[in-house]
Parts: sequence; C-alpha cells; structure tokens
Amino acid sequence: MTNSPELRRRLVVVSRDDYNLARSAAPDLLSDPFTTVVPVPLRPPWTEVPQLRAVEESLEPGALLVRNRWDGGAYVTSVEAYERFSVAKFNLVAAVCQRLGAHRLEVQEARELSDEGRVTARVEFQAGAARGDGSVGHEQLHRVAQSIQGTWTWRDGVVDAAAARRLADECGLGTDPVVSGLIRQRSTDVNLLREQIMELDVTSEAQREIQFALKVESLLRKLGPSFGGTFARTQAHSQHLRLRVHVSFDP
Repeated sequence: MTNSPELRRRLVVVSRDDYNLARSAAPDLLSDPFTTVVPVPLRPPWTEVPQLRAVEESLEPGALLVRNRWDGGAYVTSVEAYERFSVAKFNLVAAVCQRLGAHRLEVQEARELSDEGRVTARVEFQAGAARGDGSVGHEQLHRVAQSIQGTWTWRDGVVDAAAARRLADECGLGTDPVVSGLIRQRSTDVNLLREQIMELDVTSEAQREIQFALKVESLLRKLGPSFGGTFARTQAHSQHLRLRVHVSFDP
C-alpha cells in the first residue's frame, strides 16, 4: 500500500515535468522540511489526500499555498492569505470575547501600516459596516474590512475564563499579548474589567508564513521562469493590517 504524501506548512504546485526535473535540478526543494511540492495533474496517491481535493481548483502550476493556522489548518493561496488569515483570526478573538462574557464587540477601524509603522490607509466602521476613506491603491485593506463582521452582540454575558483560555491555547491565540491580557483581566474577582479598546495585529502570522514561503523562490528558479509571477503577486499583497476593536462586558 502506497503511503499518503505528507503535507507540510506550504505547498508549491508544479507540473509533472517540472516535478521530475526537480529531482535532479532542485533536490533541495523536494527535501525542504516545510515545503511539499505537489505535481499536477493529481494522480494517486495525491488524489487520496482530502486537503488537496478541497483546494483542487487552486492547484495550478506555479501556485503557492500556505496553511491557515486560524482555520483548522486549511490551505489557502498565498495571494488570499492576508485576507483569509485576518478574518479567521478575528473570528477566533470574537469567540474568546464571547467566553469571557462580552455583551458587545465592535470594530472601530482597520488600518494599513508601512514597515516603519506609518499609517498608509484606514477604513472606519459605522454600524458594523466598513466605510472607506477614499484612498486608492489599498485594495487588500478594503477587502479585509469588507469581509469582517464589524459588530457582535451576545445575550447572557456569562464569564467562563477557563473556556476562553482553553480555546485561546488550542487555536494558538494564547501567546498573543492582547488576547492573553484580556483573559487575565476577566479571570479575577477583584475590580473586573468592564470594557477595553484593543489593537489587534491580524496579519503577522500570514506575513511570517509568506516570508518563509518566499525563501523557496531561488530553488524554483532552477525549474524555469514561470514561477516569477506568483512571487511578485504574493509580495504585492504584503501589508501590515491592524484592527481597533472595542469590547464591552456591560449589558
């Protein structure tokens, strides 16, 4: 029985001819501990991997996919990664707030920052909907803002700090200083936190995964120039995005 292929943190999709070429021209690519090279069209045993079947429409030669830790490890294309990672992470933060007894969570603003920390664009939220500032050339920020549910309300407001901490640890939010600080504030019986405005970094994980993935570019060049467009598009979608979020624990 043939073993099922191991899927690592990132997937590089190549034609079967390039896959065979890589055995001699780029063996380091095939042995990279964080990269799985996927030959298309898929044939057994690749066709028997559920994660690949789920993204089969995206498996075109030259495609680069990364694993979204905030969405059960599902793979997304590198071009979609910033939007998909951001929305999934924010949804998990909202779930943590729910378990901490929040009555209302509102996104106030989404901002795009330069590498130096300067705000290059912003989108404000009104009544839970994104309202752009008219800036041009910041499509990624606007797509993320339009994909986010800006207002969340809950009825009961029951605090279950243990459940919130468990969820945060299970999904990887436990090391986020903003989330862990919020959990600590709602885990005490003394002077319990009533509201907080949080600054959430929703793209750092996507940036880290993409930067790791871009390191294989030099290896892919040995297979020909057809992969250049993928990496150019990926780098064009690299931004620092922040959300300013107000969470209230009072009814």
